[in-house]
Amino acid sequence: MEHIAAIMLLVGCSHGGLTCEELPTPQVAFETMEDCVGALPAALGGAGAGKRIVHGRCAVVDPAWVEEDVEIDWRLTRKNGLEVHVRQVQPPAGDVIVADNTHPAETAARMH
Repeated sequence: MEHIAAIMLLVGCSHGGLTCEELPTPQVAFETMEDCVGALPAALGGAGAGKRIVHGRCAVVDPAWVEEDVEIDWRLTRKNGLEVHVRQVQPPAGDVIVADNTHPAETAARMH
């Protein structure tokens, strides 16, 4: 199993910032934060097509969490830009995947 120390998240927003959504990344998991940060400019450039503004961020992941359930929260604010937080959570009952995306862009979105 590969060691994961960081993840990349890309978010595309309309020019008015009224709608934002997570975008696919060329690579999600990285063995080091430096590898993720180094790959971020190319990922941002590749995702910038279309009529949207793309934000990207790398976030630290505790390598011990690879086999655990984690929650990825992201928030887009005028002051700090894209903020990404990864934390361990209790698994939902059964084999359920939960995704929650709240608008406008000033509110947090969650994915379990």
